[in-house]
Amino acid sequence: GREAAAEPPEAPVSPPGPLYLEPTAVPGAASPTPEPAEPTSAPAASTAAGATPVAGQTAASSEKSQRTTGRPVRLVIDSIELDRPLVPVGLDENRIPIVPDHDVGWYTLGAQPGQGENVVLWGHVLRFKRAPHIPAPFARLKEVKVGDRVTLFDEHGTAYRYVVTELVQATPDQVEYMLPRGREMVTMISCIGDKVIEDGTVEMTHRLITIAEPLE
Repeated sequence: GREAAAEPPEAPVSPPGPLYLEPTAVPGAASPTPEPAEPTSAPAASTAAGATPVAGQTAASSEKSQRTTGRPVRLVIDSIELDRPLVPVGLDENRIPIVPDHDVGWYTLGAQPGQGENVVLWGHVLRFKRAPHIPAPFARLKEVKVGDRVTLFDEHGTAYRYVVTELVQATPDQVEYMLPRGREMVTMISCIGDKVIEDGTVEMTHRLITIAEPLE
């Protein structure tokens, strides 16, 4: 959610590490787009010991376990006319989230759609002064309402459909929204609040957390 007054410095990108390296801040700073990095797969759920599955459950579980998940490559939110490709991103050497200048980032240390965990996306809401003709990817995310539909497409062309269930305003240090949540969901992080000047750039005081859960 930051508008840069000048070219941002090059930020080194750390190599892929364990699933969900803890960040030190919710994304908001402008950073260069890193090279794509493949995430670590989330563990698959298993039936509890001694439990007897109901009829049809075994077949359904088997089908789900055989389904191949892939990294998300496209985000669609019809209510705000958003249709954007996704760029794989991670954390820099200081464990600060890397935010693409003009694209929506997918957090590679999080989950892929269909893995039963938290798929984390983020993007800017302000245009860059050096590129005023390029709209910010999440400029209209604040217009999304509970009940709006969200669709993710993975690299295999599979569509995963979600519905917005929660809108939260958080401070930049509330990183828990980027961490595992124990269920399938999409967390979209953008900036909101008052504009302040920090280190010669325009920053916003809060983060808008838009949460969507699978559409049944």
